[in-house]
Amino acid sequence: MTTQLSSFRRFPAAFAIVAASALAFTGLMATATPAYAQSGDYRCAGLADQASTAAEGASAGQKSSAKRFVSTGKKLCQAGNERAAAKQFRAALKVAGVAEVETDSQMASR
Repeated sequence: MTTQLSSFRRFPAAFAIVAASALAFTGLMATATPAYAQSGDYRCAGLADQASTAAEGASAGQKSSAKRFVSTGKKLCQAGNERAAAKQFRAALKVAGVAEVETDSQMASR
């Protein structure tokens, strides 16, 4: 019975070590995100705003389709997939019949 108690007493220490390791790894992953994702990527900021505005101003038949593209793009941004999100936002602009407005800094962020 003594050996069962001693192994039971070691469990909280082992659990604490595993928990500390998991927290350290999570912190490491948070600091390892790409710089463009931390600074706010044009594709998920400026392009998303353009697509949202274009979707609101689209005709009735085009509005629902454009809004679906924008919604999907925003979900992709939240998932960290800026490239796929940009494709959705550009599709929304195309459906709405609006050209993308680009500046030099926006082109550099691609």
